[in-house]
Amino acid sequence: MISRDTILDLGDYERRRDDIRRSAIAARAARRVILGPNATIAFENRETVAYQIQEMLRAERIAKDADVQHEIETYSDLLPTRDELSATMMFEFPDADGRDVRLAELVGFEDHLWLDLAGSKAPASFDRRQLDPDRISAVQFIRFPIGDAQRDALARGEGVRIVSDHPAYSYSTEIPPHTCRALAEDLRDG
Repeated sequence: MISRDTILDLGDYERRRDDIRRSAIAARAARRVILGPNATIAFENRETVAYQIQEMLRAERIAKDADVQHEIETYSDLLPTRDELSATMMFEFPDADGRDVRLAELVGFEDHLWLDLAGSKAPASFDRRQLDPDRISAVQFIRFPIGDAQRDALARGEGVRIVSDHPAYSYSTEIPPHTCRALAEDLRDG
């Protein structure tokens, strides 16, 4: 969990926001993977989650300790652990009229996404609260369980891909070595 003492009060955050934002954006960029033309997977770590908390507190002007703690607990669910990577997946369909149709076509997607770590499969686990029998949400919170051999493959940064074989969205993307190294570090910090 993100500790309360790492979250700045609103005034301190405003003064330091530009530097914090710049660093968090760089951390997010190092962990972003594009899957096909309409999906982005942003792997989370302590810095990206803490930044999301700070931005939520800023946007909502949250300052009471109990309310701050609630945000910390809510967003801390996004943290990776030693045995799981955590990510936010976003589907973006520019045509607003067709967006609902495309999201309806993706029902069942939760059974069709995994990491391929040098031939070892780590299936995605989706937050079931975001799944609907008629369509999926455009934003999904997912986790990938990682074992020791898979952790080693990730640290080597070779032959790591993210794969979708859903009939309506079948794509595979090699995860670059620098992203693999960042994710392996996140697992060590978990």
